[in-house]
Amino acid sequence: MRNGIVTSQQAENYIAYKAALRKLCDSADETSPFQNTVVEELDSRYGYGFALRHALRHCVSTEFVCVIQHDRSFMRPTPIQEAVDTMWNHPNIKYIGMSMRSNLMYRDHFQGKYGNVYMDDFDRLCLRPPELVVDASKFGPDSESTRAMAYPSGALKENIESFSEAYRISKQYAAYQQWLDNLPQPLPPNNHQMSLTPTFFWFDNVHIAETAHYRDFVFNPRYKMVARGGFVEDKLSPVIKKTVERLGLVDGHSRFGCYLLDDHSGMFFTGHLDGGSYITEATRKEILDSQKTTR
Repeated sequence: MRNGIVTSQQAENYIAYKAALRKLCDSADETSPFQNTVVEELDSRYGYGFALRHALRHCVSTEFVCVIQHDRSFMRPTPIQEAVDTMWNHPNIKYIGMSMRSNLMYRDHFQGKYGNVYMDDFDRLCLRPPELVVDASKFGPDSESTRAMAYPSGALKENIESFSEAYRISKQYAAYQQWLDNLPQPLPPNNHQMSLTPTFFWFDNVHIAETAHYRDFVFNPRYKMVARGGFVEDKLSPVIKKTVERLGLVDGHSRFGCYLLDDHSGMFFTGHLDGGSYITEATRKEILDSQKTTR
């Protein structure tokens, strides 16, 4: 499917899916998550990157946009309003990614790959703006957000809790604790500071971005940073790396202004939906058999 090749049955299913989706949007009232939602159908296969470009050029009129891929989901309450307020007041922040399992400890991955030589610059790029000082009961360790974490299975619950324990001994968490210890004055009681970790990889995962930055810079045809039929992160991320190599960590990163949100709870905000895990083995076999027959 990723290459635009489907069976006749898959094509029929997709037509039915779009019809059902339009019905949801057309009948939505103020109680529906599909309120104010429209289906924008393109006349040919654009791929993720160019489909997003079309949406930003023709469907989005707001200052910021929240991009959510079809197979991504919020795992727990997420501070969207606080993230938007931060971007509104700090124009240098162009993109805030909502953490997922693979990038929650991004500082550790960066240090493991490049060593200590760049860590002073990396830490200079970490941001902790006042807009991300929140009620500690709502976000952060042992907060309403973490207690509302979605656990589709007991095994996944154990896995995430184990991952949370690993986070608490990470370099990312240690750097945050060091920052707290060096504050001239401690945070007010019951307040919690969230952080923005610089990223040199533009994750297509759930994120908020400045619309103009996306439309006029990322998708500027002069730069050719996104290819038709491909994903944004696949071509843009190597461009970020080359820019950093040419201009240095701080100046190179400033061209893109991309960060990851961390509330230091040790839990990520978003997860990947695997459609295969939501059907029984019998149903999966039936689908595979029907595809073989169609071929």
